[in-house]
Amino acid sequence: MRKVGIVCAFNPGNTGMLSVDLAASSVLNSWNIEHTLINFQKRPWRLPSKFRVCRTSAKLAQFTHLLFWGDFQNNPIYGTRDFANREMKFGYASTKQDAISNWTRLHLSLAQELPRSTVIASIGNCFLGTHSATAEHNLFEPLKTFADSAISILPREARSEKELVEAAGGAPRDNIRSALDTAFLLEFGESVDPRERECFGYCFARSGVADIAEGVQKISERTGLTAVEVPWSVGTRRVSQEKIFARALEVVPKCRFIVSDVYHLTVNAMNHGTPVLAVSRLDSPTQSSVDDQKKYALAEQIGATDLHIALGADASILSSVSSIIETYERLMDREISFDEIRQGLRSRKDRYRSAIKDILDA
Repeated sequence: MRKVGIVCAFNPGNTGMLSVDLAASSVLNSWNIEHTLINFQKRPWRLPSKFRVCRTSAKLAQFTHLLFWGDFQNNPIYGTRDFANREMKFGYASTKQDAISNWTRLHLSLAQELPRSTVIASIGNCFLGTHSATAEHNLFEPLKTFADSAISILPREARSEKELVEAAGGAPRDNIRSALDTAFLLEFGESVDPRERECFGYCFARSGVADIAEGVQKISERTGLTAVEVPWSVGTRRVSQEKIFARALEVVPKCRFIVSDVYHLTVNAMNHGTPVLAVSRLDSPTQSSVDDQKKYALAEQIGATDLHIALGADASILSSVSSIIETYERLMDREISFDEIRQGLRSRKDRYRSAIKDILDA
């Protein structure tokens, strides 16, 4: 009997990660597949959440299928930093090396502890920065074990696929092929033409953007549109992420376009039918899960490089207003076809869902 475990990244204060987790249940529920959402970590002073905490091979062996769902979970950048730091904070490990060993066991070498029949897959993970972190912590062998043992690895962008393949030995692998961020699998229905809307949205929380108030005011003056801040959280646990996400989904469809430096807001708004002019700092190698390279990779993956704007050295929105307005005007004049971007996304999403269904049927 099939028993599916969906391993989710621990990040309860992040609206984007909520959307990733919601997508898992949305997809599996649409196929009437029962599943369990799993976290490997939990604050010891908090009551149990909707996630089941499973860390032992005995508990994980109960599942016939284990899918690492979204974020950077199988990426050593995440394991040696985000995960390892929480391991020590939450009392799972006393040293950094022990914490990294725990991550390696759970995220790379797990197949060695489970029945041979267990189906392990990685869905929509980011592997940017994998090679440097793997080299720094001598994780090439565990990473190769993971690449060998997973039935399928679907990185969320082509850049991730390339980096993972190189770090796992360099030889092409049939079980590794790029897909999309899993939040794109949420379905919001058809949207109306955004060009008729009377406001634009903005949200800045990731790239150290400067001169926000002045830049937003100038964009409003140049476009004649009312500026509306889109609710979103990248680390606030005091407010329900479900409520923040619901409010964001009320604002997004009212916006003609959105300017933002937030990765998952970009994913969800584009998926909802609202174009996003994503802004980033320079395209430098990824050293943490919040670096800007992932927005460059996202834009390439969904055919939206014309909507991606590189900030200047000062990271000022005010200094980038001319580029933003030029991009906006090209979008309104259909020189940039948002319809084509959306159509391409639909095709990719259909193939993505089919690939995930094949994994679950294995």
